[in-house]
Amino acid sequence: MEIANCQKPVLDMFGEAICKNPVGFATPLRDYAPIFFDEAMQLWVATGHEQCKQLFMHENFHMSPKFSGSYSSETFADKYPTCQKFRDDNPFTDDTRHPLIRKLLVRAFSPSALRRIEQQIHAAIDAIVKPQLTVPGVVDVAKTIADPIPYAVISAIFGVDRLLANKDDFLHNAKILARMIDPTVTPEERAVMEQSALFMHAELHALVERARGNPGEDLISDFLKAADEIGGLTDYDIMYTLMALITTGATATAFTLTLVIHALLSQHEQRAWLVAHPDQIDNAVEELVRFAHGAKFAYRFCLRDTEFNGHTIRKGQTVLLSFAGMSNDPAVFSQPEQCQFTRNNKDALSFGHGVHYCVGAHVARTEVRFLVKAFLDYAPDASLVSDGIEWNLFNFLNREISCLPVDTGHA
Repeated sequence: MEIANCQKPVLDMFGEAICKNPVGFATPLRDYAPIFFDEAMQLWVATGHEQCKQLFMHENFHMSPKFSGSYSSETFADKYPTCQKFRDDNPFTDDTRHPLIRKLLVRAFSPSALRRIEQQIHAAIDAIVKPQLTVPGVVDVAKTIADPIPYAVISAIFGVDRLLANKDDFLHNAKILARMIDPTVTPEERAVMEQSALFMHAELHALVERARGNPGEDLISDFLKAADEIGGLTDYDIMYTLMALITTGATATAFTLTLVIHALLSQHEQRAWLVAHPDQIDNAVEELVRFAHGAKFAYRFCLRDTEFNGHTIRKGQTVLLSFAGMSNDPAVFSQPEQCQFTRNNKDALSFGHGVHYCVGAHVARTEVRFLVKAFLDYAPDASLVSDGIEWNLFNFLNREISCLPVDTGHA
């Protein structure tokens, strides 16, 4: 593989560019090489769309939890046994159980279930958004809208509202565990996580038991029914599937929702076009998700020495797949730095690709669609309070706007 004749750029994981200017972050990396080894980080970085697409599908690259160095230490299991169990029993990274989990999810997310879920999502979002966007004033979209929405949706679609009396404690601890694979977490924070993991283990067990004894119109009941029909899955598999969906999906979605509204309110011409073409909202959602992607990287762990794109990637090495790179590659997206609601995003990798394509993609898209529509309906003149916007540069996993003040536009 010939590398461009330019100086190797610095991979700054916590700089402003990766958060505020992902195109500016990814372009010099990709211009240097679509995949390269970073000596400082001791890992591979892929920024080209085609390279990332191949890595998503490659059998030699696995979603390994060894991405987090502290989680692979010999003492981790002794200090944090419940966190270790959640990590090791993640069915999405288990080659034996993952095909069964995919079957479970395909069957549970039936057309009728998806119609019910959309109604539940709309009701959950409307209850949060309408009271805030229909009155004069400034709201912090990050804290008071985007952050609570995914957890309200989880409560509604999984039956948490119906089956658990201590819903708030459940969601609070789920949020704590969302950073379980973040290598920047301190030992003190990990100790808190272990207590949250103990709590969640007991509550998830209770959730499954109560749903089995009292099934209803919710996903946990659908999961249990589908698992019985498929066979080969235990209640613990259902518990850990729920754990993965709730902890990782909810927090990532909250970050994405904030970034989407930031993008929507920054793109005045595109917003006006969408108001004039409301039937194109699904296409606008795809572009907003591409343009305002929340995740910084996907990760893959090399299972065996592999020749890839002219390089030898050794067994045990980690590859980071840059969403800024794959989502803004000019070889696939013309003028990627522009948000264009008419863009054809059929090749976008916003939710991954292949067998590990995000199982919650439909739910996330639905949340984005209803939130965008709510802003257009309830606060058509909303505007950003630009001098109050705050970014969290130290979120290792996601681009995060920690404070997004918005004037609702009502007199």
